[in-house]
Amino acid sequence: MSDTTRKYLETSQIIPSKGMSYTMYEIEGQDTILRMLTFIPDNDEIHIYPKPPVKKLYKPELCKKVEENEFLGLWSMGEERKVGK
Repeated sequence: MSDTTRKYLETSQIIPSKGMSYTMYEIEGQDTILRMLTFIPDNDEIHIYPKPPVKKLYKPELCKKVEENEFLGLWSMGEERKVGK
């Protein structure tokens, strides 16, 4: 196990006709994105990105911190839904 700490951050925005969208990031070091997911609760949508299109988080200080178990719980739900398709 490495001694590199991971943190979990979130940004949110309104998507017209869908409601609030929350994007969560699993971060290593200062701003390296390992995984990310998007969650739209009003539509019950979860999209997971095991290989995120963006590798560095811009302005991580503007993000809200989230708990690891919240990220991992949504990630698991996203994986289960992918398998079911």
